Amino acid sequence: MNCKKYSEEISKMIRPQTFPLGVKFFKDINKLPKEAVRPAKYGIKISLCQWTTMARRWGRIMGAVAEDINCTPCLAVLGLKRLESNTHFSQYLVDMGYFDNIKLAEMTTRKLAPIPSGEIKGIAFFPLDVAPIDPDVILIYGTPAQMARLAAGYLYHHGGLIESKTTVGFSCLAAVKPYFTGKPAFVHPGRGERILGGTDESEMFFTFPAKECESLVDGLKKTHEKGTRYPIQSYMIYQPPVIKPVKSLGEKLTD
Repeated sequence: MNCKKYSEEISKMIRPQTFPLGVKFFKDINKLPKEAVRPAKYGIKISLCQWTTMARRWGRIMGAVAEDINCTPCLAVLGLKRLESNTHFSQYLVDMGYFDNIKLAEMTTRKLAPIPSGEIKGIAFFPLDVAPIDPDVILIYGTPAQMARLAAGYLYHHGGLIESKTTVGFSCLAAVKPYFTGKPAFVHPGRGERILGGTDESEMFFTFPAKECESLVDGLKKTHEKGTRYPIQSYMIYQPPVIKPVKSLGEKLTD
């Protein structure tokens, strides 16, 4: 996979403020890239969204396993640690004040569909242009206008619709879901990622299976040729109306 080329093409046509990211999942933590920086280097444990931000803003190759993470909801929804019952997670949602009652929390937990324990043991995040390994998923952060541009590129070869599902947070789970579903998604980061990961209030992200990167890039090129572009081309070929003070001043001008 020519990750560097894809990164250059995406950056040229989307102009995101941060690096497009590759994400790789591991069942064997010993296979994490040797370049990956883990929290232990700094003597800390982290929320996983901090490492996403480090990768996309600092341009570093970052890695983490369960023992590196102190965000227990992340450990639970990604299956990095085993949860005896989803009822415990539903109770957490109620305790956090996210829902009025346990039934609503349980319904939400079912819809979230946490990753089964053991499916993921380690995760690496890296700028796509310096990918040390072919990614499983690609994340691109940006504004809603940039997301619309990505949608046009992706759908050119796929058709249909791209779904966007929003809940109280857990964007870490939403980010990895394309690895299991094979479907892309637009994600609105919740308060956890915005507080702990520093994600800006204007940002959201597009996540999709890395195997679809070639078709996305080609779709971006083809739609660009047809006039769907970023930055958005505001229509400028028109004559503005002349309001009274402007007209009055004009009457006082001479050649």
